[in-house]
Amino acid sequence: MINIGGYEKNGFNASVGASRRERPGKPEKPEKKGEVKEKNFDRADFSSLIGGEQKTEAPVEEMKVEAASEKTAELSKTAQDYLEKLKKKYGNMDFIVADYKTDEEADKLLAKGKGEYNCLITPALLERMAADEDVAAEYEAKIDQGVESIEQVRTELGDDADMVDKYGVTFDSEGNMSIRAKLVEGLIGQDGSNTIKALTVEDMLAQLKEARDLQAEKLAKIREEKAKKDVEEETTADTGEVDKDINTLKNERKDVIAQLRAEQNDDKKAELEELLKQLDTEITEKDNDTYRKAHTHFSAEA
Repeated sequence: MINIGGYEKNGFNASVGASRRERPGKPEKPEKKGEVKEKNFDRADFSSLIGGEQKTEAPVEEMKVEAASEKTAELSKTAQDYLEKLKKKYGNMDFIVADYKTDEEADKLLAKGKGEYNCLITPALLERMAADEDVAAEYEAKIDQGVESIEQVRTELGDDADMVDKYGVTFDSEGNMSIRAKLVEGLIGQDGSNTIKALTVEDMLAQLKEARDLQAEKLAKIREEKAKKDVEEETTADTGEVDKDINTLKNERKDVIAQLRAEQNDDKKAELEELLKQLDTEITEKDNDTYRKAHTHFSAEA
């Protein structure tokens, strides 16, 4: 059992390494083959007629500290600079600086966090950490310990890890730390709230497993709905790509018809007519592919 109050048990060192390990992202989905295949004649003459759209990735926004409450205090310049150092050190953590009095307030503040982990810390404690290196080292070690505890909870949950939406670490006005797990929408903890609070990994796991067992049917329903939504999103994305390909082919077909009507050379007209047949075939195949995807999705729902 790991005690989050800073004590060492079962070989766990409270002053764990300060650098955080980045969690690997999901691999990108391979591109689907949908390009127009070249036949026995050169189509390069017609490619310049079609304007392709170029996708650009939206810039990743820098993680910001959420002013999640009107109670958020104005920090000194020293504390602001120190907070920036914390954000660089814990790149996957969102820091929320605010005063709070109740667990309900803490849960609402943490829910606004956008990091892999979220840390709720009071302005007074942050000021102390910024002003005193020893205090900073003490509480950064506790932050490390809190994150290690959360990772252990995730590992221990295994397949049931999907019952938690967000994890967080909180420090109250006296500097006491707790770990929190915000359950997915539709689940509640033993106290009736959507967030489970614990001081140890053992306690957190016990509460999560109790919530899982007592709400097994509800959790199964939530998973079913999520799986259905994932299928719908994937189907929409796939059919959207196919529709885009069809529109490109149809635009190319219009250009070929226009050239065919204006062409006087018989050999060139024969090439254009062959290209027109090829485009018609490809458009039909794309249409059928869209139908199959939609029909497969409909059959799965039925």
